[in-house]
Amino acid sequence: MLRIPTLCALFALAPLASALELKPLGQYQSGFAEGTEIVSVQASSLRVAVSNSAEGLVDILQLDPAKGLDRLARYNLVAEAAGEITSVAFHPREDVFAVCIRNSDGLKNGRIEFRSAADGKLLNTLEVGVWPDSVGFSPTGDFVVVANEGEGYVRDGAGFRSGEGSISLIDLRGGVVAAKHSLINLPDLAGIEGATQAEHQRLLEREIDGEELKIPFGTSPEHIEPEYVAFSPDGARAYISLQENNAVAVIDVMQGKLDKVFGLGTVRHAADIVDDGKYDPSAELFALREPDAVAVSADGRYLITADEGDSDPKIAKTKAGLPSGGGRTVSVFDAMSGKLLGDTGSQLDDKAAAAGVYPDARSPNKGSEPEGVVSFDAFGKRLAVATLERADSLALIDLDQPDQPQVLQVIGAAEGAGSGQLAPEGLAHVEHNGRHFLVTGLEKSGNVALFELVK
Repeated sequence: MLRIPTLCALFALAPLASALELKPLGQYQSGFAEGTEIVSVQASSLRVAVSNSAEGLVDILQLDPAKGLDRLARYNLVAEAAGEITSVAFHPREDVFAVCIRNSDGLKNGRIEFRSAADGKLLNTLEVGVWPDSVGFSPTGDFVVVANEGEGYVRDGAGFRSGEGSISLIDLRGGVVAAKHSLINLPDLAGIEGATQAEHQRLLEREIDGEELKIPFGTSPEHIEPEYVAFSPDGARAYISLQENNAVAVIDVMQGKLDKVFGLGTVRHAADIVDDGKYDPSAELFALREPDAVAVSADGRYLITADEGDSDPKIAKTKAGLPSGGGRTVSVFDAMSGKLLGDTGSQLDDKAAAAGVYPDARSPNKGSEPEGVVSFDAFGKRLAVATLERADSLALIDLDQPDQPQVLQVIGAAEGAGSGQLAPEGLAHVEHNGRHFLVTGLEKSGNVALFELVK
Protein backbone atom coordinates (compact mmCIF):
# COMPACT_ATOMS: atom_id res chain seq x y z
CA MET A 1 0.00 0.00 0.00
CA LEU A 2 1.44 3.41 -0.97
CA ARG A 3 1.84 5.80 1.94
CA ILE A 4 0.10 9.15 1.51
CA PRO A 5 2.30 11.83 3.09
CA THR A 6 1.05 14.60 5.30
CA LEU A 7 0.19 18.00 3.88
CA CYS A 8 3.44 19.43 5.20
CA ALA A 9 5.41 16.67 3.51
CA LEU A 10 3.61 17.19 0.23
CA PHE A 11 4.44 20.87 0.24
CA ALA A 12 8.17 20.28 0.76
CA LEU A 13 9.07 18.11 -2.21
CA ALA A 14 11.49 20.35 -4.10
CA PRO A 15 14.81 18.56 -4.62
CA LEU A 16 17.81 19.98 -2.86
CA ALA A 17 19.57 20.64 -6.14
CA SER A 18 16.84 23.04 -7.30
CA ALA A 19 16.70 26.70 -6.30
CA LEU A 20 13.13 26.99 -7.58
CA GLU A 21 9.96 25.51 -6.13
CA LEU A 22 6.21 25.78 -6.29
CA LYS A 23 4.70 27.02 -3.04
CA PRO A 24 0.97 26.64 -2.22
CA LEU A 25 -0.83 29.89 -1.42
CA GLY A 26 -4.34 28.61 -0.83
CA GLN A 27 -7.55 27.42 -2.45
CA TYR A 28 -10.87 28.75 -3.67
CA GLN A 29 -13.77 26.50 -2.68
CA SER A 30 -16.61 26.64 -5.18
CA GLY A 31 -19.17 24.99 -2.90
CA PHE A 32 -19.64 22.15 -5.37
CA ALA A 33 -18.22 18.66 -5.11
CA GLU A 34 -16.72 18.63 -8.60
CA GLY A 35 -16.54 20.27 -12.01
CA THR A 36 -13.96 23.08 -11.64
CA GLU A 37 -12.02 22.15 -14.75
CA ILE A 38 -10.66 24.98 -16.94
CA VAL A 39 -9.07 28.19 -15.64
CA SER A 40 -7.96 31.33 -17.48
CA VAL A 41 -6.24 34.40 -15.99
CA GLN A 42 -6.35 37.96 -17.31
CA ALA A 43 -2.92 39.35 -16.49
CA SER A 44 -3.98 43.03 -16.57
CA SER A 45 -6.65 42.62 -13.86
CA LEU A 46 -5.60 39.34 -12.17
CA ARG A 47 -9.14 38.09 -12.64
CA VAL A 48 -9.61 34.35 -13.13
CA ALA A 49 -12.41 32.67 -15.12
CA VAL A 50 -13.26 29.14 -13.96
CA SER A 51 -15.59 26.83 -15.86
CA ASN A 52 -17.67 24.25 -14.01
CA SER A 53 -18.85 21.64 -16.49
CA ALA A 54 -20.91 19.75 -13.92
CA GLU A 55 -22.93 22.81 -12.88
CA GLY A 56 -23.07 24.73 -16.17
CA LEU A 57 -21.55 27.89 -14.74
CA VAL A 58 -18.53 30.19 -14.83
CA ASP A 59 -17.05 31.77 -11.70
CA ILE A 60 -15.04 34.99 -11.92
CA LEU A 61 -12.38 35.15 -9.20
CA GLN A 62 -9.97 37.83 -8.05
CA LEU A 63 -6.37 36.77 -7.54
CA ASP A 64 -4.93 38.86 -4.71
CA PRO A 65 -1.23 38.10 -4.13
CA ALA A 66 -1.70 38.83 -0.44
CA LYS A 67 -5.06 37.13 0.14
CA GLY A 68 -5.41 34.39 -2.48
CA LEU A 69 -8.54 33.74 -4.58
CA ASP A 70 -11.97 35.26 -3.89
CA ARG A 71 -15.11 35.07 -5.99
CA LEU A 72 -16.34 38.24 -7.66
CA ALA A 73 -19.26 36.79 -9.61
CA ARG A 74 -21.00 33.58 -10.60
CA TYR A 75 -22.82 33.15 -13.92
CA ASN A 76 -25.17 30.23 -14.55
CA LEU A 77 -25.00 29.82 -18.31
CA VAL A 78 -26.31 26.38 -19.23
CA ALA A 79 -29.59 24.90 -18.04
CA GLU A 80 -29.80 21.16 -17.40
CA ALA A 81 -29.87 19.09 -20.64
CA ALA A 82 -29.21 22.25 -22.73
CA GLY A 83 -25.57 21.43 -23.47
CA GLU A 84 -22.33 21.48 -21.54
CA ILE A 85 -19.64 24.06 -20.84
CA THR A 86 -16.32 22.63 -21.94
CA SER A 87 -13.86 25.53 -21.75
CA VAL A 88 -13.44 29.20 -20.91
CA ALA A 89 -10.91 31.91 -21.79
CA PHE A 90 -10.39 35.50 -20.65
CA HIS A 91 -9.68 38.27 -23.17
CA PRO A 92 -6.14 39.57 -22.54
CA ARG A 93 -7.27 43.20 -22.12
CA GLU A 94 -11.03 43.74 -22.33
CA ASP A 95 -13.85 42.92 -19.92
CA VAL A 96 -14.76 39.85 -21.97
CA PHE A 97 -14.59 36.11 -21.55
CA ALA A 98 -15.42 33.41 -24.08
CA VAL A 99 -17.05 30.12 -23.17
CA CYS A 100 -17.41 26.92 -25.24
CA ILE A 101 -20.77 25.17 -25.04
CA ARG A 102 -21.31 21.86 -26.78
CA ASN A 103 -24.73 20.88 -28.05
CA SER A 104 -26.63 18.24 -26.05
CA ASP A 105 -26.81 16.38 -29.39
CA GLY A 106 -23.20 15.26 -29.81
CA LEU A 107 -23.43 15.40 -33.62
CA LYS A 108 -24.67 19.00 -33.85
CA ASN A 109 -22.63 22.18 -33.87
CA GLY A 110 -21.84 23.86 -30.60
CA ARG A 111 -21.46 27.54 -29.86
CA ILE A 112 -19.17 30.18 -28.39
CA GLU A 113 -20.59 32.85 -26.14
CA PHE A 114 -18.79 36.13 -25.49
CA ARG A 115 -19.83 37.69 -22.20
CA SER A 116 -18.94 40.60 -19.97
CA ALA A 117 -16.92 39.48 -16.97
CA ALA A 118 -18.27 42.37 -14.89
CA ASP A 119 -21.98 41.53 -15.17
CA GLY A 120 -22.28 38.38 -17.30
CA LYS A 121 -24.10 40.20 -20.12
CA LEU A 122 -24.21 38.22 -23.37
CA LEU A 123 -22.29 40.19 -26.01
CA ASN A 124 -22.40 37.77 -28.92
CA THR A 125 -23.02 34.12 -29.77
CA LEU A 126 -21.45 32.28 -32.69
CA GLU A 127 -22.12 28.78 -33.97
CA VAL A 128 -18.88 26.83 -34.33
CA GLY A 129 -18.10 23.17 -35.06
CA VAL A 130 -19.17 19.92 -33.46
CA TRP A 131 -18.31 19.50 -29.77
CA PRO A 132 -16.13 22.61 -29.11
CA ASP A 133 -13.65 21.56 -26.42
CA SER A 134 -11.05 24.33 -26.03
CA VAL A 135 -10.96 28.06 -26.70
CA GLY A 136 -8.07 30.51 -26.68
CA PHE A 137 -7.56 34.23 -27.39
CA SER A 138 -4.53 35.33 -29.34
CA PRO A 139 -2.05 37.42 -27.28
CA THR A 140 -3.49 40.67 -28.69
CA GLY A 141 -7.09 39.54 -28.39
CA ASP A 142 -7.69 40.03 -32.12
CA PHE A 143 -8.48 36.37 -32.79
CA VAL A 144 -10.04 33.39 -31.07
CA VAL A 145 -9.38 29.77 -32.00
CA VAL A 146 -11.64 26.91 -30.98
CA ALA A 147 -10.79 23.20 -31.09
CA ASN A 148 -13.95 21.40 -32.20
CA GLU A 149 -13.36 17.86 -31.01
CA GLY A 150 -16.33 16.18 -32.69
CA GLU A 151 -16.12 13.54 -29.99
CA GLY A 152 -19.73 12.41 -29.83
CA TYR A 153 -20.59 8.98 -31.23
CA VAL A 154 -23.95 7.42 -32.14
CA ARG A 155 -24.86 3.99 -33.40
CA ASP A 156 -25.11 3.68 -37.17
CA GLY A 157 -26.40 0.24 -38.13
CA ALA A 158 -23.78 -2.26 -37.01
CA GLY A 159 -21.21 0.50 -36.57
CA PHE A 160 -20.86 4.00 -35.16
CA ARG A 161 -20.87 7.54 -36.50
CA SER A 162 -19.16 10.65 -35.15
CA GLY A 163 -19.05 14.34 -35.99
CA GLU A 164 -16.01 15.61 -37.87
CA GLY A 165 -13.28 17.35 -35.93
CA SER A 166 -12.51 20.89 -37.08
CA ILE A 167 -10.99 24.20 -36.00
CA SER A 168 -12.86 27.50 -35.71
CA LEU A 169 -11.10 30.82 -36.31
CA ILE A 170 -12.93 33.91 -35.07
CA ASP A 171 -11.79 37.39 -36.17
CA LEU A 172 -12.38 40.02 -33.48
CA ARG A 173 -10.55 42.91 -35.13
CA GLY A 174 -13.89 44.64 -35.70
CA GLY A 175 -14.97 44.03 -32.13
CA VAL A 176 -16.84 41.26 -30.37
CA VAL A 177 -20.25 42.28 -31.71
CA ALA A 178 -18.93 42.15 -35.31
CA ALA A 179 -17.00 38.90 -34.82
CA LYS A 180 -16.51 36.81 -37.96
CA HIS A 181 -16.30 33.02 -37.85
CA SER A 182 -14.65 30.67 -40.33
CA LEU A 183 -14.38 26.89 -40.10
CA ILE A 184 -11.10 25.19 -40.96
CA ASN A 185 -11.64 21.60 -41.99
CA LEU A 186 -8.96 19.00 -41.38
CA PRO A 187 -7.61 16.51 -43.94
CA ASP A 188 -7.29 12.76 -43.69
CA LEU A 189 -4.14 12.06 -41.68
CA ALA A 190 -3.20 8.85 -43.49
CA GLY A 191 0.52 8.90 -44.20
CA ILE A 192 1.38 11.69 -41.72
CA GLU A 193 4.63 10.50 -40.15
CA GLY A 194 4.40 10.05 -36.40
CA ALA A 195 0.59 10.37 -36.32
CA THR A 196 -1.76 7.52 -35.46
CA GLN A 197 -2.26 5.27 -38.47
CA ALA A 198 -4.50 2.31 -39.29
CA GLU A 199 -1.73 -0.14 -38.45
CA HIS A 200 -1.75 1.10 -34.84
CA GLN A 201 -5.22 -0.52 -34.47
CA ARG A 202 -6.57 1.97 -31.95
CA LEU A 203 -9.69 1.84 -29.80
CA LEU A 204 -11.36 4.74 -27.99
CA GLU A 205 -13.50 4.32 -24.90
CA ARG A 206 -16.72 6.26 -25.43
CA GLU A 207 -20.12 6.28 -23.75
CA ILE A 208 -22.99 5.50 -26.12
CA ASP A 209 -26.56 5.23 -24.83
CA GLY A 210 -25.21 4.95 -21.29
CA GLU A 211 -22.84 2.10 -22.16
CA GLU A 212 -19.03 2.32 -22.16
CA LEU A 213 -17.83 0.89 -25.47
CA LYS A 214 -14.50 0.52 -27.26
CA ILE A 215 -14.77 2.21 -30.66
CA PRO A 216 -12.24 1.59 -33.46
CA PHE A 217 -11.04 4.72 -35.22
CA GLY A 218 -8.83 5.67 -38.13
CA THR A 219 -7.43 8.73 -39.89
CA SER A 220 -10.44 10.34 -41.60
CA PRO A 221 -11.82 13.74 -40.50
CA GLU A 222 -14.62 11.91 -38.66
CA HIS A 223 -11.90 10.40 -36.46
CA ILE A 224 -9.84 13.55 -35.90
CA GLU A 225 -10.34 15.03 -32.43
CA PRO A 226 -8.86 18.53 -31.82
CA GLU A 227 -8.30 18.92 -28.09
CA TYR A 228 -6.46 22.05 -26.93
CA VAL A 229 -5.40 25.47 -28.29
CA ALA A 230 -2.18 27.42 -27.70
CA PHE A 231 -0.81 30.48 -29.56
CA SER A 232 2.70 31.51 -30.48
CA PRO A 233 3.77 34.64 -28.55
CA ASP A 234 3.35 36.82 -31.64
CA GLY A 235 -0.11 35.38 -32.33
CA ALA A 236 0.83 34.39 -35.88
CA ARG A 237 0.30 30.67 -35.32
CA ALA A 238 -2.12 28.58 -33.31
CA TYR A 239 -1.19 25.06 -32.25
CA ILE A 240 -3.99 22.57 -31.69
CA SER A 241 -3.38 19.15 -30.20
CA LEU A 242 -5.09 16.26 -31.96
CA GLN A 243 -4.86 14.00 -28.95
CA GLU A 244 -6.23 10.68 -30.15
CA ASN A 245 -4.46 11.19 -33.49
CA ASN A 246 -1.07 11.75 -31.82
CA ALA A 247 -0.52 14.91 -33.83
CA VAL A 248 -0.57 18.72 -33.74
CA ALA A 249 -2.29 21.00 -36.27
CA VAL A 250 -0.69 24.39 -36.95
CA ILE A 251 -2.93 27.25 -38.10
CA ASP A 252 -1.67 30.32 -39.96
CA VAL A 253 -3.87 32.83 -38.17
CA MET A 254 -3.56 35.77 -40.56
CA GLN A 255 -4.13 33.58 -43.63
CA GLY A 256 -6.93 31.76 -41.86
CA LYS A 257 -5.84 28.33 -43.02
CA LEU A 258 -4.18 25.11 -41.97
CA ASP A 259 -0.41 25.39 -42.32
CA LYS A 260 0.62 21.84 -41.44
CA VAL A 261 -0.04 18.78 -39.32
CA PHE A 262 2.89 16.97 -37.75
CA GLY A 263 2.92 13.67 -35.91
CA LEU A 264 4.39 13.25 -32.43
CA GLY A 265 5.75 9.72 -32.59
CA THR A 266 6.28 7.33 -29.70
CA VAL A 267 8.12 7.19 -26.39
CA ARG A 268 10.25 4.43 -24.91
CA HIS A 269 11.32 4.69 -21.29
CA ALA A 270 11.29 2.80 -18.00
CA ALA A 271 7.89 2.55 -16.35
CA ASP A 272 5.84 0.77 -13.74
CA ILE A 273 3.08 -1.04 -15.65
CA VAL A 274 1.81 -3.36 -12.88
CA ASP A 275 -0.83 -2.56 -10.26
CA ASP A 276 0.75 -4.25 -7.24
CA GLY A 277 0.88 -1.56 -4.56
CA LYS A 278 4.48 -0.49 -5.19
CA TYR A 279 6.44 1.62 -7.64
CA ASP A 280 8.68 -0.61 -9.74
CA PRO A 281 9.76 0.98 -13.06
CA SER A 282 11.42 -2.18 -14.32
CA ALA A 283 9.42 -2.49 -17.56
CA GLU A 284 9.79 -0.52 -20.78
CA LEU A 285 6.86 1.67 -21.80
CA PHE A 286 6.27 1.86 -25.56
CA ALA A 287 3.50 4.34 -26.25
CA LEU A 288 2.04 7.00 -28.48
CA ARG A 289 2.36 10.42 -26.84
CA GLU A 290 -1.27 11.56 -27.36
CA PRO A 291 -1.06 14.95 -25.61
CA ASP A 292 -3.95 16.81 -24.07
CA ALA A 293 -2.71 20.37 -23.46
CA VAL A 294 0.10 22.05 -25.37
CA ALA A 295 2.06 25.24 -24.67
CA VAL A 296 4.57 27.43 -26.50
CA SER A 297 7.73 28.72 -24.85
CA ALA A 298 8.00 32.46 -24.18
CA ASP A 299 10.44 32.91 -27.07
CA GLY A 300 8.22 30.98 -29.46
CA ARG A 301 10.89 28.44 -30.30
CA TYR A 302 9.48 25.35 -28.61
CA LEU A 303 6.18 23.52 -28.44
CA ILE A 304 5.61 21.63 -25.20
CA THR A 305 3.11 18.78 -24.91
CA ALA A 306 1.50 17.08 -21.89
CA ASP A 307 1.35 13.47 -23.03
CA GLU A 308 -1.74 12.17 -21.26
CA GLY A 309 -3.03 9.49 -23.67
CA ASP A 310 -6.54 8.39 -24.55
CA SER A 311 -6.53 5.36 -26.86
CA ASP A 312 -5.76 1.68 -26.37
CA PRO A 313 -4.39 -0.86 -28.83
CA LYS A 314 -6.88 -3.32 -30.28
CA ILE A 315 -4.59 -6.19 -29.28
CA ALA A 316 -2.38 -6.26 -26.18
CA LYS A 317 1.05 -4.96 -27.13
CA THR A 318 2.72 -7.96 -25.57
CA LYS A 319 1.08 -10.04 -28.29
CA ALA A 320 1.23 -7.74 -31.28
CA GLY A 321 3.89 -5.12 -30.54
CA LEU A 322 1.38 -2.26 -30.65
CA PRO A 323 2.07 0.92 -28.65
CA SER A 324 -0.07 1.74 -25.65
CA GLY A 325 -1.72 5.15 -25.27
CA GLY A 326 -0.08 8.01 -23.38
CA GLY A 327 3.61 8.83 -23.09
CA ARG A 328 3.48 9.75 -19.35
CA THR A 329 5.86 12.53 -20.39
CA VAL A 330 6.20 16.21 -21.12
CA SER A 331 7.81 16.52 -24.55
CA VAL A 332 9.58 19.38 -26.33
CA PHE A 333 9.38 19.97 -30.09
CA ASP A 334 10.79 22.59 -32.43
CA ALA A 335 7.77 24.85 -32.91
CA MET A 336 8.46 25.55 -36.58
CA SER A 337 9.54 22.17 -37.90
CA GLY A 338 7.78 19.84 -35.46
CA LYS A 339 11.03 17.97 -34.79
CA LEU A 340 11.19 16.18 -31.45
CA LEU A 341 13.94 17.58 -29.22
CA GLY A 342 13.46 15.67 -25.96
CA ASP A 343 11.06 14.47 -23.28
CA THR A 344 11.01 13.79 -19.55
CA GLY A 345 11.13 9.99 -19.87
CA SER A 346 10.22 8.34 -16.60
CA GLN A 347 10.89 11.42 -14.45
CA LEU A 348 7.25 12.44 -13.81
CA ASP A 349 6.34 9.06 -12.36
CA ASP A 350 9.72 8.76 -10.60
CA LYS A 351 9.25 12.10 -8.81
CA ALA A 352 5.62 11.34 -8.02
CA ALA A 353 6.67 8.03 -6.43
CA ALA A 354 9.40 9.76 -4.43
CA ALA A 355 6.79 12.23 -3.18
CA GLY A 356 4.41 9.43 -2.19
CA VAL A 357 1.70 10.45 -4.66
CA TYR A 358 2.23 7.98 -7.52
CA PRO A 359 -1.12 6.33 -8.44
CA ASP A 360 -0.04 2.70 -8.61
CA ALA A 361 -3.52 1.54 -9.57
CA ARG A 362 -2.98 3.47 -12.82
CA SER A 363 0.31 1.73 -13.60
CA PRO A 364 -1.20 -0.41 -16.38
CA ASN A 365 -2.94 2.63 -17.86
CA LYS A 366 -1.24 6.03 -18.28
CA GLY A 367 0.48 6.39 -14.89
CA SER A 368 0.44 9.88 -13.36
CA GLU A 369 -1.29 11.18 -16.51
CA PRO A 370 0.09 14.64 -17.40
CA GLU A 371 -2.86 16.73 -18.57
CA GLY A 372 -2.34 20.50 -18.52
CA VAL A 373 0.86 22.42 -19.27
CA VAL A 374 2.08 26.01 -19.38
CA SER A 375 5.49 27.42 -20.27
CA PHE A 376 7.10 30.70 -19.22
CA ASP A 377 10.42 32.32 -18.35
CA ALA A 378 11.19 33.14 -14.72
CA PHE A 379 14.33 33.89 -12.69
CA GLY A 380 16.44 33.62 -15.84
CA LYS A 381 15.20 30.13 -16.73
CA ARG A 382 12.88 28.59 -19.31
CA LEU A 383 10.30 26.55 -17.42
CA ALA A 384 7.15 24.50 -17.74
CA VAL A 385 4.57 23.40 -15.20
CA ALA A 386 2.31 20.42 -15.83
CA THR A 387 -0.70 19.06 -13.98
CA LEU A 388 -0.56 15.34 -13.17
CA GLU A 389 -4.24 14.43 -13.07
CA ARG A 390 -4.02 10.97 -11.50
CA ALA A 391 -1.21 11.88 -9.08
CA ASP A 392 -3.21 14.93 -7.92
CA SER A 393 -0.05 16.99 -8.34
CA LEU A 394 1.87 19.65 -10.24
CA ALA A 395 5.29 19.15 -11.81
CA LEU A 396 7.89 21.91 -12.24
CA ILE A 397 10.16 21.32 -15.25
CA ASP A 398 13.41 23.00 -16.36
CA LEU A 399 13.52 23.47 -20.15
CA ASP A 400 16.84 25.30 -20.41
CA GLN A 401 18.15 22.24 -22.24
CA PRO A 402 15.18 21.35 -24.43
CA ASP A 403 16.75 18.06 -25.48
CA GLN A 404 17.01 17.05 -21.81
CA PRO A 405 14.09 18.55 -19.85
CA GLN A 406 14.53 18.07 -16.10
CA VAL A 407 11.71 17.60 -13.61
CA LEU A 408 12.66 19.73 -10.61
CA GLN A 409 9.68 19.10 -8.34
CA VAL A 410 6.42 17.24 -7.99
CA ILE A 411 4.08 18.76 -5.41
CA GLY A 412 0.60 17.75 -4.29
CA ALA A 413 -2.12 20.08 -5.51
CA ALA A 414 -3.75 20.05 -2.07
CA GLU A 415 -4.11 17.95 1.05
CA GLY A 416 -5.04 14.40 0.10
CA ALA A 417 -2.91 14.38 -3.05
CA GLY A 418 -2.38 10.88 -4.35
CA SER A 419 -5.86 9.73 -3.35
CA GLY A 420 -7.33 10.41 -6.79
CA GLN A 421 -9.87 12.88 -5.37
CA LEU A 422 -8.40 16.12 -6.73
CA ALA A 423 -7.71 15.69 -10.48
CA PRO A 424 -5.91 18.95 -11.40
CA GLU A 425 -6.73 19.66 -15.03
CA GLY A 426 -6.79 23.22 -16.37
CA LEU A 427 -3.70 25.29 -15.60
CA ALA A 428 -2.83 28.96 -16.04
CA HIS A 429 0.26 31.07 -15.34
CA VAL A 430 0.36 34.79 -14.67
CA GLU A 431 3.24 37.13 -13.82
CA HIS A 432 2.59 40.17 -11.63
CA ASN A 433 5.25 42.59 -10.39
CA GLY A 434 7.97 39.99 -10.85
CA ARG A 435 6.01 37.26 -9.06
CA HIS A 436 4.83 34.14 -10.85
CA PHE A 437 1.52 32.49 -9.98
CA LEU A 438 -0.02 29.21 -11.11
CA VAL A 439 -3.75 28.53 -10.92
CA THR A 440 -5.23 25.07 -11.44
CA GLY A 441 -8.75 23.69 -11.40
CA LEU A 442 -9.18 20.60 -9.22
CA GLU A 443 -12.03 18.96 -11.10
CA LYS A 444 -12.91 16.20 -8.64
CA SER A 445 -12.85 18.39 -5.52
CA GLY A 446 -14.68 21.41 -6.92
CA ASN A 447 -11.84 23.71 -5.82
CA VAL A 448 -9.19 25.88 -7.44
CA ALA A 449 -5.61 25.88 -6.13
CA LEU A 450 -3.16 28.78 -6.20
CA PHE A 451 0.63 28.39 -6.20
CA GLU A 452 3.59 30.74 -6.48
CA LEU A 453 6.94 29.91 -8.03
CA VAL A 454 9.59 31.03 -5.55
CA LYS A 455 13.36 31.07 -5.52
